[in-house]
Amino acid sequence: MSEQVISLNAGAAGQPLLTERLANAAGIIPGHLVIEALGKVGVNVTADALAPKLFAQTNLAIAGDIDTAYADGETVSYGAYHAGQEVNAIVAASAAAIADGAPLASAGDGTLKIGTAATAIAYAMEAVDNSGGATAVRIKARVA
Repeated sequence: MSEQVISLNAGAAGQPLLTERLANAAGIIPGHLVIEALGKVGVNVTADALAPKLFAQTNLAIAGDIDTAYADGETVSYGAYHAGQEVNAIVAASAAAIADGAPLASAGDGTLKIGTAATAIAYAMEAVDNSGGATAVRIKARVA
């Protein structure tokens, strides 16, 4: 991967450390919280647990946009974030309303949900109410 790849989730605190691995399954979307395992990367499937702050990036290899999912076995670009960086993350369909400043935790499916200070991966930078939504939505968050 080129060092000049622009992060989907760049913020005032700088760029995340970008890396790539093969997808362990189809369906990883830019903004998903991901985890590395067995030399591959997949969506983080552990809810409410502290996890590495790794978020999938846009698939530039196929000129994908922020809604273009990676295929199984495709090379996934993802970033390792540190505290203070902004990320364009995802909230699941029908998720509870999130207030600006609320702690966000892993929902166990690559998305974020309301968490606690003990489980916070990030903090909401905007209010999002997707409680009646049928599809996932984006949320701007600051990494914890």
